Formats: sequence, C-alpha cells, structure tokens
Amino acid sequence: MSTSKKIAIITAVYPPYKGGIGNIAFQRAHLLAKRGQTVTVFTPQYNSKSSPLEGVFYLKPLIKYGNAAYVPHLCEKLKNFEVVILEYPFFGGMRAVYSAKKKYGFKLILNYNMDTVGSGLKGLIFQYVKKYFLPKIIDIADLVLASSQDYAKHSDLGKYWRDNDNKFQILPNGVDIQKFQPKADQPLAGKDIYLEFRKNLNINLDEKIILFVGGLDKAHYFKGVEYLIRAIEHISFNNKFKVVIVGKGDLQSKYRDIAEKLGVKDKVLFTGGISDNYLVKLYQMAEVTVLPSIDQSEAFGVVLVESMACGAPVIASNLPGVRSVFEDGITGFVSKIRDEKDIAEKISFILNNPEKRKQMSEKGIKLVKEKYDWNIIADKLMKLL
Repeated sequence: MSTSKKIAIITAVYPPYKGGIGNIAFQRAHLLAKRGQTVTVFTPQYNSKSSPLEGVFYLKPLIKYGNAAYVPHLCEKLKNFEVVILEYPFFGGMRAVYSAKKKYGFKLILNYNMDTVGSGLKGLIFQYVKKYFLPKIIDIADLVLASSQDYAKHSDLGKYWRDNDNKFQILPNGVDIQKFQPKADQPLAGKDIYLEFRKNLNINLDEKIILFVGGLDKAHYFKGVEYLIRAIEHISFNNKFKVVIVGKGDLQSKYRDIAEKLGVKDKVLFTGGISDNYLVKLYQMAEVTVLPSIDQSEAFGVVLVESMACGAPVIASNLPGVRSVFEDGITGFVSKIRDEKDIAEKISFILNNPEKRKQMSEKGIKLVKEKYDWNIIADKLMKLL
C-alpha cells in the first residue's frame, strides 16, 4: 500500500469551466485522493461568483486575461508539499512553481498537455515563454509526462524529449468507463428514455446523428467546427441526418451564421452545454463523433475516448497525438486538416456502411477498456509518484 503524500495540482482552469486541461486535473485529483493521497488543487479565481469546491484553493490573480492569470503568490503556497503536478500550459503560474521548486525541493511533475498557438501580441508571449522558460521548467522537473509518443515527438516538447530517459514518460488521458459506456440492450421502457431525449432535442427518430462535442469559446478556436458545418453539403447519404453540436461559447453565433449562409441550418442543432448524463446518451445514439481540429493546440481529444467508450466511432484530424488516440480504419478515420470534402467522405462511409460501423464500435469499446480506463491510468501515475 502506497504511503500518503501531500500533492499539489497546479492548473490554469478547473471545473465547472468546461475544458480538457481542467477536466484532466479534476480526474487526477479525484483518483489520487481515492488512492489515499492528500491532494490540493491550486487554480486562479476568474469569477468571484464561482462556487468553491472541496480541496480546491482559488488564487486571486494579480493580472488576468481570458483564461490566463498571473499568480506570483502561488510560490509561498507550495512550501509543505511533497509532490507538485503542473498542468502545462499555465504561463502565469510557471515562474512561481519554478521558484518554489528551487526553494522547497519537492518532486515536480510537468504534465505537457498541449502546444500554445497564437498570433499578434499573444503569439509573441507564447514564443517568449517557449524559448526562454519552457526549457528551464523541463530541466528542473523530476518527471515530464505527455499523453502520447506521437505528440511528444511532434510538439514543442519534441526538442527536449529523450526516449531512453526515465524522466520522460507517456501517460494518456482517460475516461470513466462506468459513466461512459455503450447503450445496453434495453426493454421498451428503457428505449423510451432515448425517444423522449430525441423529442426534447427535436431530433427525429429517423435522423442519424453526427456529433461534435467541444468548447465554442475563443479559447477553443482550434476545434474546426466550421469545417464540419461546411462538410454537410458534401455528405452523400440517402436518408436523413443531423449534425449535433454540443458546447457553449461566444463563437456559437459565428457557426450559426456559417450554417445559415450555406443553407444547411436545418441540418444543424446547437444544444449548448449539457450534463454528462445527457452527453452519454448522445454518444450512445450517435453514428459518429467528429473532431475536425485545425492545429496542434489539440493534442489528444478526450471526446474521442468518451465517444468510443459509448460505442460511437470517431473521425478526427491528422494531427500529432490526436491521430494516435484511435486506430485509423479500425475504430474510426483520420481526416485531412481543414478539408470539409474529406471529412464528408469519411462521414458518408460510416453512414452508408452499418456493418463496418458496428465493427468499429466494438473495437473502439475494447480499445478504451484496455488503454483509457482512468483507473488503469491512475495506477500508473501512482507508480510514477
């Protein structure tokens, strides 16, 4: 049995904000606590109205902009911790963690979630941090984690990555397979739940569901939603279908305008944010989940794992990390980046080949159970601790 350690998790975002890095930090905190560790999460307080969560310490930013915050006082908060896990990127907290590591000597684990891509002033800041500070935090870290070998080699982390050095380890992101699971064969009463759900969303029983799940705010500009919408007019399928877009944010109006201008707004449904219980039902009903991301800000794609866990094959862009989450042609398809016709071709194949879709579904469920169960991943993290 492992000795309990005092662990701090440092993250720029955290639930209830819907975002991959925050959800990953949440799962790690939960699963480490479940394994007897004493875990405290440190995250900026962007909204004074946010409800406090147990075990979460909210830092008042000295400066904040969007989902970025400068919290130099974080350094003194880390004095009594044995292990600190820094979820990268968090530019406003990195220097404080670096200083605290040198001062207090805890074990530092750097979890490299994604590259930072930007233009203008933001791009210059990203370049400065990547050139001058990223190598310093990698050098001082005791352990550097990446979600896949593919992403580690092709991202900004690549120039520092060393395959044969135990300091650099692969630890994928996961899914709660007790929550995200395939639809079971159910009696009529059980099926009524799905019929009612369709009715509430205004999705006809004979409409096949093509699903997108992700943030629609400016921080998630890279999700490529417009390419999925543009793909609609190129989909070749004789029966009815609807593209269901789950997520909320200030870019939703832009995507609605695109659908209207293309004359496909009747084929698109924006649900806004929904609960995990409803999300599971949507995955279970979907023919396919599409993640048409456009750059390396997308490093993994947790929605791909959630979708496969529920039995829906996936289509995702040919990006490092993302393409290695699933098996091309076996549990889904890799599509060309910013190519709506290629996306449409892959969607059309799945819609028109139900037997192949069923095979993909079964293999996807198996893959998730073997590789992406959060409990398996948490046990690996415990060994690394």
